[in-house]
Amino acid sequence: MEKLYWDQVEYQNQKIYFTCTRKGISFVNNPNTGISNIYNFYPKLDAEFVFNRRQTEEYKIQLREYIDGTRKYFEVPVNLSTCELNEQIYQKINDIDYGNTMDIKEFCDTYDFKEVDVRNAIVTNPLILIIPTHRILNVDYSEGYRKLADFNNLLLDLERIK
Repeated sequence: MEKLYWDQVEYQNQKIYFTCTRKGISFVNNPNTGISNIYNFYPKLDAEFVFNRRQTEEYKIQLREYIDGTRKYFEVPVNLSTCELNEQIYQKINDIDYGNTMDIKEFCDTYDFKEVDVRNAIVTNPLILIIPTHRILNVDYSEGYRKLADFNNLLLDLERIK
């Protein structure tokens, strides 16, 4: 059984839970939804959840710095379990500079991805904030586990302010 270390950061009275393994951060949850949402992303997950500040400290610091506007990029190891296509899409999304956005159609045309693949990668992104899918605009989240329109707008506003 895998150990998942968990913790939370707060922003404007919203709790954002995250998990990490010894290999890196593995999940960042929607605000105020609790850690159990991880099973929507990893339905076969067999893990022991452990609260351990020593294991989560650096991740929490960097998430807090990002939310406070003092960090623009993350420098933490990532433990991402996804397909190769999603990894390619996430790499290109990471190339979008802090404070900038791209329409999903423009993103697909620029990087030669199918819109359905990009949308799927975005709505199944287990690492919101770390992989800044909020920078892709006009994404339909209606069939995903994340109903993020309000949170995405908050993140975009945060990036514009700083």
